[in-house]
Amino acid sequence: MTTSTPHDRFDNDLLRDSLGGDWELVVKSKSLRNLAWICVGLIMALHIFMGVVVDMGDYTGAAITTLDKFAFPLIGMVFCVAPLQLLRTRVRVNSRGVEICNFLAPHFYLWDDIHGLSFPEKARHARLELPDFEFVPMWAMQKKDGKAVVKAVRRFRELEERYMPEE
Repeated sequence: MTTSTPHDRFDNDLLRDSLGGDWELVVKSKSLRNLAWICVGLIMALHIFMGVVVDMGDYTGAAITTLDKFAFPLIGMVFCVAPLQLLRTRVRVNSRGVEICNFLAPHFYLWDDIHGLSFPEKARHARLELPDFEFVPMWAMQKKDGKAVVKAVRRFRELEERYMPEE
């Protein structure tokens, strides 16, 4: 007899049905969104500044072309990809389970595999409790979001009460 992990229990039809859009709760972090745009602004300001001043002053012996001046902001755009990943963080809940998208790819967890939501006192974000004392961080539920995250946790717990099977 083989044991299954939460990841082994996916089938494509279930995943397609679960991600169909009937979400009862969608949470995104306002503080992470603000942080992302502040980082993008700082990165771009620095790289535009460098593009402007790279050719100022005395001749240093290096040949600076117009392409070099435009390369700095373009490199800045490439560096902006990392902070823009903060905009992807999200938690969505429906009758089948919970989808958590932290930075790269979303992961869906069935209610059968979930043991609850916890928000440790000194933690910055909530976490989804899984079997065998494992957990998944929920970056979309940030402590810095204040009342909005309290409301989201309450709503999550209502849905958890409704959909999570009794043990």
